[in-house]
Amino acid sequence: LVIAMLIRQALEFGGRVVVLAHRKELLQQNAEEIRGLIPGVDVGVYSAGLKSREIHNAVVVAGIQSVYRKFADLGRRHLVLVDEAHLISDLEETMYRQFLQGIAKANDGLRIVGLTATPFRTGTGPICGPDRIFQRIVFEAQTGELIEQGFLCPITNKAADAEVNTDKVGLRGGEFVESELQAAFDDVDKVMIAVQEIIDKTKDRHSVLIFSTGVHHAEQIQKILADATCERVGVVTGETLDIERATMLADFKAQRLRWLVNCDVLTTGFNAKCVDAIAILRATMSPGLFCQMVGRGLRLHDSKTNCLLLDFGGN
Repeated sequence: LVIAMLIRQALEFGGRVVVLAHRKELLQQNAEEIRGLIPGVDVGVYSAGLKSREIHNAVVVAGIQSVYRKFADLGRRHLVLVDEAHLISDLEETMYRQFLQGIAKANDGLRIVGLTATPFRTGTGPICGPDRIFQRIVFEAQTGELIEQGFLCPITNKAADAEVNTDKVGLRGGEFVESELQAAFDDVDKVMIAVQEIIDKTKDRHSVLIFSTGVHHAEQIQKILADATCERVGVVTGETLDIERATMLADFKAQRLRWLVNCDVLTTGFNAKCVDAIAILRATMSPGLFCQMVGRGLRLHDSKTNCLLLDFGGN
């Protein structure tokens, strides 16, 4: 909605806009939302993953991996909106930096606006500063206030009895060492106990999203959960085929699929409003990542009054 309203204001002044995102699900989602909120808007999509290379539209929704060297092809642009802006690194050679610096040089007076629920990066802190792409936060909405005002869904928390101890898991670069974290969580007995607890505590829930530590862990959760419930359980990882992934996400959003396990795929931007329970079977030192996972349950939906959070990682 915020992206669409910024675009509408820019178009009223004759502006031409680029909306950047890092995943094709986000691109599709943003393009559909913009078309729905601004009837008649001229929206194109530039993404190799979506097999679309539209660049002449007044609004181009683009995947950064596809467009980072193509800024000159987009012609005159007045506004760039970056979804999930916390992903932009301070390093000069990244795709985001190459694109934003290139398009700014080619367009005098260009405005770059980032949107994020987590305006900080682990290890480097706030993403705003005098010598950074974003100088300041121009508007801020606190999650607690938005819940109180009825714009977001309340979170209810239950302590997980089967919490995994991470005291012996090492740290590297401010985050848990991935291989050690997976070893701590990916134990069949621990998974069986955690899955049974999830089943017991989500009896009244319709759409349960589960976060795992790795691909094998995700598949193990899926198998144990399916065997215990005799229900279909979806799993999405970086190895899932595109068509299978699209079908599974569509079924979950339409509430034809109750259980969805994922590994590092649905942490940012996944917009399934029906999510009424989140089980986090992993640990992280990143407040941003944790906020992003919890945020998947904050959308409002007619089928829920709150979202249950089960944290097995002591986060």
